[in-house]
Amino acid sequence: MKDNRYYAGEFPLAIYETKPIPCGDTRGYEVHILTCERDRTMAFWALKSFYHYLGERPPLVVHDDGSLTAESFRLFDHHFPGSTVVRADQADADSRLHESLRSLPLCDLWRFRCEFQLAKKLFDFPCLATEPFIVGIDSDILFFRKPIEILECVQASTPFMASDYQEAYDFDAPGLIPRLNSGLFGLRRDAFDFTLVETLLQAQVDASPAHRFEFWKGWLEQTLLAYLFSRSNGGRILELNRYQISSMLISDDTVSQHFVNDGSRSAFFRWGLRKLDETGFLEKCDSSMP
Repeated sequence: MKDNRYYAGEFPLAIYETKPIPCGDTRGYEVHILTCERDRTMAFWALKSFYHYLGERPPLVVHDDGSLTAESFRLFDHHFPGSTVVRADQADADSRLHESLRSLPLCDLWRFRCEFQLAKKLFDFPCLATEPFIVGIDSDILFFRKPIEILECVQASTPFMASDYQEAYDFDAPGLIPRLNSGLFGLRRDAFDFTLVETLLQAQVDASPAHRFEFWKGWLEQTLLAYLFSRSNGGRILELNRYQISSMLISDDTVSQHFVNDGSRSAFFRWGLRKLDETGFLEKCDSSMP
């Protein structure tokens, strides 16, 4: 019987039976995802649904939060041939990161000495990128239709970012566009201005000196990515009724759904995977591959 327990337990593992998706045939942009051992299966569904409906094969870079096992590295290598999986210890020792943050003490503190893995989305994605445009995807997103707006943006190197249903920022700043979500975004690599990030962090510390030891908590990564996007010329905000978030009902117009950690994450399985199963996604996914 295909009940909620089936979609939370048995069905998700079927993604490991699908055919590999080669990455790297499409150039000009690349996909980055930060994931962990707990969310590995979700990440596979996120990536396979994205690549399937995208119809292109850009390079993929998987960033380890430090918990991925040897089996996870093997599975990513097998299912996404041509991808790059960056182990946490490799990233921590990478000279490109250290050089980029060498004269930025608060950025360096946040990235290397705080237990807050989301900083990697702000620093590691651009420092370890090889293409000029970066698409960031969270593990708890599913795609149900062709992301036409994203394709238009990556082909024109136009920044884009998903909307949010709430104001999820750590601070306000001049020009910061309200209600953006960093679970799905696209930015030119040169838009990641670490000097500006340092200035914003310093302003927070100056406002509250004790904040130096806790500024990395909360929605800081999302706030800063949203600010960098807000400063980009001609950026495109993805429509909330198509690139949905939280517990919004999935409709025939839904391109993607981000099941954030606000109580809606279990719906990734109960609603999202059920919807993909009902539309025959696994069979379509395999039939589109040689």
